[in-house]
Formats: sequence, C-alpha cells, structure tokens
Amino acid sequence: MIPVGTSIILDLSTPPLRSLTIAGELSVDATKDVALTADYISVSGSFSIGSEQTPYRGRATITLTGTVADEGTLGHATKALSVATGGRLELHGAPRVAWTRLAQSAPAGATSITLERATDWQAGDRLVIASTDFDPGQAEEIEVIGVAGATVTLRQALRYSHWGILQTIAGRPLDERAEVGLLTRNLVVRGDDASVTTGFGGHIIVFRGGTAHVEGAQLYLLGQKAKVARYPMHWHVAGDVDGQYARNNSVWKSFNRCITVHGSNAATVDGNVCYDHLGHGYFIEDGAETRNVISGNLGLGSKIPVLGERVLPSDDRPATFWITNPDNTVRGNVAAGSSGFGFWYALPEHPTGLSTNASVWPRRTPLREFSGNVAHSNRNGALMVDNGPEPDGTTKTSSFTPHQDPSSTASPAVIADFRTLTAYKHPDRAVWFRGGPLRLSGSTLADNGIGATFAAFETFLQDAVVIGESGNNATPLPSALPIRGYEFYDGRVGAQRVLFANFQPNARRQASALGYLRQNAFGIAVRNFAEGVQLSNANAVYLEDPRADRDGDKAAAFLDGDGSVTGTAGRHVVANVPIMLDASCAKRAAWNAWVCASPFLQFYTTTAEGAAIAPLVVTRDDATAITLVGTGGATGSTNMTLLARRTYALQYASPVAKPRFYFREMAGTDWVGLIVPYASSQITVYRDYDASRPLTAAATLAELDASAGAKYYYDAVAHQVHLRAQPQSGRDYSVIFIDPR
Repeated sequence: MIPVGTSIILDLSTPPLRSLTIAGELSVDATKDVALTADYISVSGSFSIGSEQTPYRGRATITLTGTVADEGTLGHATKALSVATGGRLELHGAPRVAWTRLAQSAPAGATSITLERATDWQAGDRLVIASTDFDPGQAEEIEVIGVAGATVTLRQALRYSHWGILQTIAGRPLDERAEVGLLTRNLVVRGDDASVTTGFGGHIIVFRGGTAHVEGAQLYLLGQKAKVARYPMHWHVAGDVDGQYARNNSVWKSFNRCITVHGSNAATVDGNVCYDHLGHGYFIEDGAETRNVISGNLGLGSKIPVLGERVLPSDDRPATFWITNPDNTVRGNVAAGSSGFGFWYALPEHPTGLSTNASVWPRRTPLREFSGNVAHSNRNGALMVDNGPEPDGTTKTSSFTPHQDPSSTASPAVIADFRTLTAYKHPDRAVWFRGGPLRLSGSTLADNGIGATFAAFETFLQDAVVIGESGNNATPLPSALPIRGYEFYDGRVGAQRVLFANFQPNARRQASALGYLRQNAFGIAVRNFAEGVQLSNANAVYLEDPRADRDGDKAAAFLDGDGSVTGTAGRHVVANVPIMLDASCAKRAAWNAWVCASPFLQFYTTTAEGAAIAPLVVTRDDATAITLVGTGGATGSTNMTLLARRTYALQYASPVAKPRFYFREMAGTDWVGLIVPYASSQITVYRDYDASRPLTAAATLAELDASAGAKYYYDAVAHQVHLRAQPQSGRDYSVIFIDPR
C-alpha cells in the first residue's frame, strides 16, 4: 500500500506481490531497469513510468500474476492493472517506429527484407509481417538479427512470399505492399507464463474518473479468454475521456481482443500494432461510444475463439476493427488479415450491454469519418456495414440509414461517405453495404472475388478504381465463380465515374466489371445504373443465366446512363430472359446479356389476405411467358422487371380474393396492361391507395385504354379483370387494388 500523501520512486525490482494499491504516488527511476510483479495493481493515486515529455528509456516489465480461482470484484480483479476514480496511469515507453511497409517483395526463403524507409529497429526486436495473399495465416512473426539502413536481416527464413512492389495499372497506383509491425517495446505489461496455457492473462482497465496515457508499451499475454471486461487495454464505462490515449503500443498474443473503448467517449487509439488476438480487435463495444479517434493502427491475426469461449456470438467472424457507433473517426488504419472481417460497422438499434439507452440510435446516426483505411487478406471481407448486434449479443440484418436527427426518421437523410478505402485479396466480397444513402468514394478495390455489393438504396460506388487482377497473382482465387468489380442488387444503386481494369474471362472462370448479385431471389430496382464507366482490359458485363428458383436472377437489368457501358446512353443491359426482350434488343455474347432500347419498370404483386400466389405465370401479349416462384422463396408475393407499354396476363396458383399490384419506376408516358383472373364482376377497384375514389367500369377495352388508368374492364365471358396501370401526374408509380364487393 502506498498511502495518500506518500511518493515512492521504484529503482529496483520487486519480489512477487499479492497486491499493490497506489493511493499516493509511484514512479519508476528513469535511470534504472525494473521489474514489478503483482496479482493486481490498483491505482487511485498516480503510477508513472516516464512522461510524455521525457519517455522512459530503460527496461521496465510489469508482470500480472494469479489464477482465475483468485478472481475478485471488478476493480480488484486478479491480473488487473486498474485505474480507479481519481487515479492516473502514465506509461510512456521509448518512441519507436511502430510499423511500415516493404519496399521490395520478399520471397519465401528470404532471410532479409527491405523496408520503405529506415527505422529504429535493432537486433533482438521481434516483428510481424502481414500476408499479402488470400490466406491471413501467411502472416509471420520474425526476429531481427541485423539492420543496415532500410534492410533488416532475419534470424529465420520467411515461410511465405510477401508482396512489396508499388504497381501502376491503367495509369492508377495500387499499393499492396506488406505491412511490417514492431512487437518489441522497452516498457512491457504482460501476463505471467502460465497465461499461455490457461488463457487467463492480465488486463488494464480504466474506470470513470480515472486517467490513462499509455504509449510505447508492449502489452503481451493480456486479456482473459471468454471473459467480459477483461481486455488488454480498456476504458470501462468511463464517460468522456478527452485527452486520454493508447498510442504506439504493441498488443500481441492476446486472449481477448486488443484495445477496447466501452461506454467511453473521445479516447484516442493511434499508431498501435495489434497481432494474434482472439475475437474482435479494436473494439468499440456497446454502441453509445462517440467522438473516439481510431487512427493509424495496424491489426492482423484476428482469430476465432473456440465454441464456448466467445465473448459475443459475432466473434465467430472476428473483425479487426469492430465499430458499433458511426459517430467516431476511423482513419488511416490497416486491417491486414482476419479470420473474419477487416472493418465491421455492426450498428445496434440502441446501445446494448451496460450502455443500454433507448434514446440513442446508432443505425440512424451520421457517420463522423471513415477515410484512408486499408483492408486485405480477410476471409470474410474488407468492410461490412450490416448485421448489427441485438441485446442478447447475436447479430441480425440491419440497415444504416443516417438522419440529421437520429431520433426522427422524418428528419432529412444524411449521406454516409466511406472514403478512400483500399481493399485487396478477399476471396469473396470486399465491401457489403446495407442501408442508404451511403457512398463508397475514392476507393481502390483489387484482387477480390467481388469488389462491392450494395443491398441498399440511393447508394453508390463513386470515383473509384476496381482491378480484377494485378501482378500480385501467385495464388489464384480459391473459387472458380465469376469475378466482378461491382454487383447490382436492391436499389437504386449504381457505379459512377469508376475505372475497371483487368477483368478478363479465362478457361477457369468468367470475369466482368459489372454484374448482378448471384442467386438473388428478391426484387431489384430498374433504375440501378452505371455512368462514367472506364474500361481497361475489362469485359464490361457478365450476367449468368437465371436459376429457375431465383426470381431476382430473372429480373436482372440495369441502366447505362451515359453510354459508357453499351455505347448508347439510356440503354438497359438485361439478363437472358425472353419476357424482358423485344425487337429493340441486341445480344452481346461476351456479356451473356442483351442491350435493349425499350423502357422497363418494376412489377410487384401480393394479396391483402396473404394468400399464396406463386408459382405465378406471367404471359406477355405475344405469348412469351415466365414462371415466378415467389419473393425470397415466399409464395405470397412476386417481383419482376417488365417491359413497359405491353400487356401481361397472370395465372395464379390458386384463386385470389384481394390482389395488390405495384408498378414502380415508371416514366410519365409508361403504361402496362394487366389481365387478372377473377370469378365475379362484383368488385371494387381503386388505385394509388385512394379507396374513396373507386375506378369505374369501362364498357369496352378501347374505353379502358383511353382512360389513362382511371377505369377497369371486366370480361364476363373469360372471367377476367383488365387493368391499365399508368402513373398519375407527378408520380412515377401506379398501384392498383382489387377487393370483392
């Protein structure tokens, strides 16, 4: 115990202590090497090793000891370095170059590497070099035995090749050089050796009213496996922590995350190296945390804990950067190899855990900043914006829909712009967005199975470079599925001012700059579009033949807004589906698709009573037919892209009492004729949701056609209702309901 009013200078190593309670002041002699060992250290006064102005240059090691059987209450927990209310922790190790990149490729078997700049690294330092392939497991831990300028000699030969060349493709730069991180520091906070087998390491925890400045430290064998609130570096429900930071540290061989900001705001997490950790890495925990700055950090080696040892169910897809509130700055970081995601914006509806607050809406909060980040070699993708956490810790499909006032969906929408991302070497998809209005702008996506897919509305890929294959191609994509730069889905979404390079089919797989989400069963917007597209050594489009059980595949079509894809502005590119084709269409064999001049619209139908309507046969006026199996596999509704200014007859699986028809994305001059089987003429028909003004019955089909959609016609012989869907003035849709009288 160091009582209040007492100051101690530590100038020698301690014996193992059961506990150290610092109510007064403890500092380390700047001229001495020391080791401090204790089951726990509790700071309500001041504990300092060096200062921001005069960093510590000796060698100091704090070892936290004990077993899970000794675990006490939070704040006096075994293996904790805890900072209580009024406490101050100042750890300032010697400044080091935390991480850099290769300047030359390093082949497997190499015993030296060349860096992009000279560093202060020296013999005995341990480094980690990131994978530059699809497998995050190709990251390697290495030891330095010599340094000459920017050349580092290694104790052991490299097991894998690591890319280190700046490329220029179609006149644009591409940087896929491996990151190299420094793990060694002169100031060490660590768990004891037993932590390796038990997974019960030490941890640093800062409570409300405590202050922590931690820099230049090595946090090693910290974190406690499967335990909540036991992380290597952790602000715990501390409120506003302006000015506090964790920077230029290494966190490695962690049993539970790396750096956690929990229920705390305005912390700075900058320039750290996080390597070989279980579960999510840089961890914004509950969704109430705002104004934190996560910048310049390197993370790699994010691993999946075994079943039963996951703090959250989502740890089965660990994100190197897990962000639960968009009101934080995430800038200039690198996620360099995870068993899950690189960056995951996992936004809850309301904050969870200890931060539960029904008045906070993370999914509707504007994005503060996401810029200049890099993600590569992650198994599940570079950037995920979807699948937010529920109160029980599970995740579910969720949309990011920011508003000026997050508490009100009536307030104006705000665009969330994820800027200048570089994402490469993802075996499946690099970027997935759900929500809107969102942007992915100024970004470079390369060597991915799929560049980006947006399950979104008013969401666009803008001013980007998307590269199918670069020179870093020693290992082919593990899948033989088509590769594509940008996938259309949902909508309205699009690609604007995007350069696509090196998308060429080969004997193993197809390739294209643009495509549609494969095996899609859901409706899609006809106004999905591309404009300002540039192609360099790239097949523009490839659309697979639709599967019979996927209605979305059958509806695939997008608009070439300016002719940069097809050569003619205003043309649609459509899938190989006869009911979407007419005499205006020309086939592009290399695309397995057609280019059509006629207008299209989206058709959606369901029933008020929830009756099954699929399989639904839709037959065009020239006898061309298609069978729809139901939206998402559910037989109560169907979606389809149809040519405008044509008539279609429907044949239901069984009689329908209250059918509902929705025609969307119509031009003012568009119309659609619809023939619906109906046993009785005793019906009420109304349009555009206005039940107070039912349509009148026309005496002839000619009268119906002349009515601009204001009438219907009943054929008593064929027992069919004839409808004309046509938008009213100022509208781009037509909705028609039929009810029995």
